[in-house]
Amino acid sequence: MSTVYRISPVFILFLCLSCGGGQLAKTGEPACIGGSNWQSHFQYQYDYTVKETSGLDRDAEPVTVTLSAKAREISDWGKEVRVLRVCPCGKEQPVPFQVYGVVDAQKPLTEDIRSESANVVFLASCPANETATYRLLWCKKDTVDCATAAIEHPLEVYGTLPGINVKNRYYSIMLSQKCGAMVSARRMTQSPDMLIDFHQNIPIHFVADIWSPPERWDHDYDWATPPHQELIRGPLMVKYTRWGPMSLYKDVIVYLTYTFYADVPYVEVTSMMEFTENRAARAVRMGEIVTTHLEMPEREAKRGKPLVPTFTHYAWPEGDGMTVCDITEHLNENHEAVMPGLEKGALAILDRDVPWVAAYHPENQYGMASLRKSHFTMNKFGGPVPYTVPCTYLGQYGWGFTYWSRPEVYPFGARTTPLDRNTVVATGTVFGNEEALLLFDPQGDLNEVKEYYTRFLNPLKLQFKGTGPW
Repeated sequence: MSTVYRISPVFILFLCLSCGGGQLAKTGEPACIGGSNWQSHFQYQYDYTVKETSGLDRDAEPVTVTLSAKAREISDWGKEVRVLRVCPCGKEQPVPFQVYGVVDAQKPLTEDIRSESANVVFLASCPANETATYRLLWCKKDTVDCATAAIEHPLEVYGTLPGINVKNRYYSIMLSQKCGAMVSARRMTQSPDMLIDFHQNIPIHFVADIWSPPERWDHDYDWATPPHQELIRGPLMVKYTRWGPMSLYKDVIVYLTYTFYADVPYVEVTSMMEFTENRAARAVRMGEIVTTHLEMPEREAKRGKPLVPTFTHYAWPEGDGMTVCDITEHLNENHEAVMPGLEKGALAILDRDVPWVAAYHPENQYGMASLRKSHFTMNKFGGPVPYTVPCTYLGQYGWGFTYWSRPEVYPFGARTTPLDRNTVVATGTVFGNEEALLLFDPQGDLNEVKEYYTRFLNPLKLQFKGTGPW
């Protein structure tokens, strides 16, 4: 269930001059209402105060909070929630919100204790290094009408699962009609004559893949259709989840979620792989981007010349600075990467948890970056987990095949060498990953990537006052 309510079809930037110093409301919020005493119409109220800690003005940043009530106190979460911004002057502004994920518990059975909970997402604004307060109201006590707000730039969703097209004012992203993986990603402000051709016959984003020779590779995109899928859809947020056993290796279960937000230029990606049996694997990878997969070496030979890579540059943070790699400066006559001390085809090998990796083509106004937030490896039965060559791998294989990934398992040796061997991944091993895919304009010093990495890694912080004592 996803709900948002509207009070006007049009909102503009609003300068609240009465709020001490003229605070700019940028998210389509209506004027302060003041003196409403809305809390008297609701059973519960919580003043959700956030603090900005990274020195960046925040506008339309998604905030998700879980609200709870006694099961008998609420009949429709979508109609019995309001979110108000508390202005510095003490007046209030309704802000857009979306309700989803309503759940109830059958235990304990006592009606006075049994609870329901729901998630509420809203878009928050906060000046750099300051705080902002949002008043959460839920469980209506009467039928008094309390105004709500509409988002100025809602998400647009087209098509049917799994092949939906999601758009906001930053991007248009298409998912595969077969498997639900990302097959194209376009920047909305990119010039039409500079659109990227990925030369793909498969998706560009592999959330999870594994290879157990002598059998073939198995990817999440190999599903004929996702075994299970769920779509949460609304104007502020769209969350699409796929899960189930992999197509070939049924003992490996994967869980994959794309989360799209209005007014945010990146897509959040959460994923997990679980091994339910011991499996010998040559490679286990997560968070992989692959471009130009259609043009294989034999086709390139017929063309008579190498295919130009989709991306011309890589960049990643290193120390207090940034390393930029011009792909074209490190290719042999077959367009394979040749780097000192690395195997042919390897362009760079970075730390597994490098904060971000960006690939881009400056002349085409296009870039794509992986922004890393968290990663874990565990064995839920107490068994061993593999430690082989954890890294972030950047490759250029010679037919325009440019890719980067976060390997969980790789062999020590190159192909056909004695150390090119499978590693046993024990039953109960789980790999988890949380990151975002950002589409950006590669101008200047990649400041757009750096800023959105900071925003993603350091969201607005709740100023929680504590609970208990129990």
